[in-house]
Amino acid sequence: MYRIVREKNSAGVVEEKVCGVLTDFDLASWTEDLKNDYSKTSQQRTGTPPFMAYGLLRGSDALHLYRHDLESLFYIMLILATHYEIRLPTEEEEGGLRTRRGLKELPYQMWFDQPSYRTLASSKRDFFSDVDDFNLSPAFKDFDDWLWDLRLSFGRGTQAKWNHESSIFLWRRQGGGSENKPVPEFDDETLGGNVNYSALIDPVRRLKGELEGLIIRYDPPPSEFNC
Repeated sequence: MYRIVREKNSAGVVEEKVCGVLTDFDLASWTEDLKNDYSKTSQQRTGTPPFMAYGLLRGSDALHLYRHDLESLFYIMLILATHYEIRLPTEEEEGGLRTRRGLKELPYQMWFDQPSYRTLASSKRDFFSDVDDFNLSPAFKDFDDWLWDLRLSFGRGTQAKWNHESSIFLWRRQGGGSENKPVPEFDDETLGGNVNYSALIDPVRRLKGELEGLIIRYDPPPSEFNC
C-alpha cells in the first residue's frame, strides 16, 4: 500500500512523494464494529504469540498499549540476535543472514512450542527475572547491553505491576473501605514509569562496537529509570 506525502523542498516548493505504508489488514477491525468497547481481550490479543507482550498473553492487560509494541520490538531484536548469524558466501550457499548452526536448540525456541497463551506468559515472566546470558550470535554481540537494559526495564515494570495487583488483593481481603489505607494508583501505561520510549532509547547512547553512534531521530532527555 502507499500514500502521497506533500513536503516543501529546500527552495520552498511543495513536492509530492510516494511513501510505502506497512499494514496488517488481516488483523484489522472497523472502528464502528468495536462499539467503543476496548475491554475485551479478544480484541487486543493479536499477533504472533512468541512476539506478543506478557500482559496480553496473560490476559491481564485488556487494552493494547504503546508499551506492548515496545515489548514486541524487544522480542524481535532478541530472536534475531540469538537465532541468526551472518555467514560469508560459499560455493554451497549465497551467505548472508542464516539460522545459527551448531546448537542443539536455539535460545528461546520453547516460546514457539508452547501449547497456550498462559504457559507462554509464564515462560516470559520467568525470563524477565532470569539473569542468564542471552547466548547471542557473535554477529550480534553488540546488542548485548541494549537487550539487557530492555529486559531489566520490562522486568522491573512487570514486578511493579504484580506488586500493585497483590496490594489491591490484600486490601480487598481486609475489607477495603475508608478505614484501610487505599492502594496508590499505578501507571499501567508505562508499568510504573519503567517502560516508555526512553527505556528503548537511553541504552542506545551507551552502545559500543558497530552500533556506537547510532543516530537518534527523536532524542528526549535521559530517563531516571535507565542509568
